[in-house]
Amino acid sequence: MIQKTRAIVLDITPYAEASIIVKAYTETMGLQSFLVNGVRKPKARFANNLFQPLTIIEIVAYFKKQGGLHRVSDVSASPPLVHIPYDTIKTTVALFLAEILYRSIKEEEANLDLFGFIDHSIQILDLHPETTSRFHLIFCLQLTRYLGFYPSGRFSNHTRCFDLKEGVFRESKPMHPYYIDYNLSQRFDELLEQTLEDTHEMKMTADERKHILQAIITYFELHHTQGFSIRSHEVLAELMS
Repeated sequence: MIQKTRAIVLDITPYAEASIIVKAYTETMGLQSFLVNGVRKPKARFANNLFQPLTIIEIVAYFKKQGGLHRVSDVSASPPLVHIPYDTIKTTVALFLAEILYRSIKEEEANLDLFGFIDHSIQILDLHPETTSRFHLIFCLQLTRYLGFYPSGRFSNHTRCFDLKEGVFRESKPMHPYYIDYNLSQRFDELLEQTLEDTHEMKMTADERKHILQAIITYFELHHTQGFSIRSHEVLAELMS
């Protein structure tokens, strides 16, 4: 059955001599896998840049009822990215966010709210001139709303420590090692109040960003990535230090 859907590219794997397998989060069918033939040939039918992580595409494919690999018939940008492919920091942010999404999204069914959030976020990252240094932190925290483990409670004089394992602000440090210390828990709480459009308004040091990024990675690994470790954040943290 041939169907058309918008999709967000999350992961690419070489296949055979010149083809690729694309893992993409689709608007109408959730996470799906696509076989794109001949894309690595010199005169390929489809441009290779259509399949970079976090590219938004419109794809026409032969969808198998039993799932598996769907064969691509046509693909186009929807819309074309303007800055992400040519900006080193934005490209690295996109790689990191694509890995977070790839490790986190498992559903092979439509979730229009989640797709809309990701779609909108990518376009903000692409077009807004001041979105990079804290954008990935706020995106990840907002993503947890859709994945079902958004942090509970707020920072206060009586709840000064965020427990990563339980997902709550608490009065004192837990017995386990998975928590954000008092000094950074307030900054973590402030990030929960930020929007993606206004990331430039909150000032953070490179050291604060690095430690909170690591805490967020741990939070995802504890709650949602099912044993998979996130790795691309190491490059991102180094680039932004």
